[in-house]
Amino acid sequence: MTVDILIRNWALVVASILATGILVFVLVRLYRDSDRGQLGNLVRELQGRYKAVARAQRGLDKASERLDELRESAPTVKPRHVEEAGEAMEDARLLLNNANDQVLIAEKDVRQLIVDEYPPNEQEVLRRKHLNADPGSPIADLT
Repeated sequence: MTVDILIRNWALVVASILATGILVFVLVRLYRDSDRGQLGNLVRELQGRYKAVARAQRGLDKASERLDELRESAPTVKPRHVEEAGEAMEDARLLLNNANDQVLIAEKDVRQLIVDEYPPNEQEVLRRKHLNADPGSPIADLT
């Protein structure tokens, strides 16, 4: 293509670029609405929930260590600091429970999509692939 052809057919070039953009948008939208696209979205959400549980567990461990340190040095620490550390540990425990609940909900959503959208001969394979918790995960025994 030469510049002269582009100048004469600029409307055709612009229309083809717009049509290509619209086609890409439609194809991406079709994939996201497909069974595989929905499963991929739910699995990514589930993985994010697993990471949230890991973060909450680290926060609980840190709060527990802090409380233990303050209790060991209780004679030299203000009681208010020990009490605040205890409250922080309780908050961290509640956050961990909340994160575990969110993981259970996300797993239920993945399980439900698999049952609703896939034939029975694929369901067990997909369940094994997407619903096994990491062995080191604090919720591994819940799945």
